[in-house]
Amino acid sequence: MKTSKSTSYSRLALLLKYDWLTNKRTYLTALFGLMGLIILVYQVVLYSNNGYLTFGTGYSHGIFISGYFILCLLWLGQSFLALRNPQNAKTYLMLPASTAEKYLTELLIKMIGLFVIYPVIFWIGANVGLGLFQVFGTLLFKNVTLDFIGIWDWKEFWLIQNFGEQLLFIQLILLGLFALIPSLMWAGSLIFKKYNFLWMPIVLVLAWLGLSATTIALSWIMRPGLLRVNGELSFQMLNFDQPQIFPETPLLIGMSVLWIWLAVILSYVVAYFKLTEKQV
Repeated sequence: MKTSKSTSYSRLALLLKYDWLTNKRTYLTALFGLMGLIILVYQVVLYSNNGYLTFGTGYSHGIFISGYFILCLLWLGQSFLALRNPQNAKTYLMLPASTAEKYLTELLIKMIGLFVIYPVIFWIGANVGLGLFQVFGTLLFKNVTLDFIGIWDWKEFWLIQNFGEQLLFIQLILLGLFALIPSLMWAGSLIFKKYNFLWMPIVLVLAWLGLSATTIALSWIMRPGLLRVNGELSFQMLNFDQPQIFPETPLLIGMSVLWIWLAVILSYVVAYFKLTEKQV
């Protein structure tokens, strides 16, 4: 079919409309359910803190970031649901649209949900939760101290402190990690399918353990020996502060930035080819 090798904005729009008509009940349920959950979490935190919750306490940061990772797991990690069922998969793959159009449609829906709709829902849910407690919390607590979240307060969610010369690279690493988690869950939705929420975290943990074990093993091979720290034995680690590519910026940090962002890009590439494989 000619459409299988071309990309059309009109077909993208039709695919988005088709997805909305097919899944709007699920999307609306998830939207209001998420807002209700945020309101409930704020009530629990406020009652636990005896009615004291300011922006400086960091609870809003923690709730927002926790919600972000949960959505990565349950929202992006459950992409391409039509491919989970053989009959639905057949219907989906036979839609008159190219692989790129199907890929972009699903990606747009998931990314808009995570990076646009979620912050808006969080902002509304958080302020509604704070407002409800301000009204009813005074029945239990004499002093209620709250900070509502303003539109421009989002800059306060940037948790990075001043790392000196390493600030730019630390920012790139943290941003890369925030970008890497959704990209891996996105790719995992096509690789592990419905078990993605289970297998991808396991793979990440195993990869981290493997890297840690490799680091310790290489350190011991290159500089065998033991150090005593507070009377306990521990492996002597390599000096990762050298060499430096910039003042106070070791090569290890620069390479970490490179590998993290490369993994982000490759995750989306692998997911695309995996969808292409199914389309064929």
